[in-house]
Amino acid sequence: MRITEYTVVVEGCADAEALVSDTSLSFWGGVNASTGMIQDVHHSLNGQNLKGKILCVPYDRGSCSSSGVMLEMIRQGTNPAGILCIEAEPVLALGPIIGEKMYKRGIAMRTVSEETFRSIPENCRIQFAEDAIVVQ
Repeated sequence: MRITEYTVVVEGCADAEALVSDTSLSFWGGVNASTGMIQDVHHSLNGQNLKGKILCVPYDRGSCSSSGVMLEMIRQGTNPAGILCIEAEPVLALGPIIGEKMYKRGIAMRTVSEETFRSIPENCRIQFAEDAIVVQ
């Protein structure tokens, strides 16, 4: 599937295995910044590691501290390669933007419509290319 209607929230290309969930995720308390492991026991991706993956969640959930957790993940190299969501709240985008400024490493981020998001299958590979999002 080739998605051409999307919004670039944070620049960058990524090509990785996707972790897809229909449940919002809070990085504050929901993700271990040292390992990249999702530790929210109530989340469908509990026990999965975000490092180097493209995280597909509909929204961020929770605290404004999520951006700090994401920034720490970027510093430690445990961050996802990209994030694909329906809506990128400013707090969600802040960590990757500051990571790019501070460490010259960010997290590519894109948003798509709810309909497009719901069509993304589990166990796929996603590429954020220059002119599209490619789902394989």
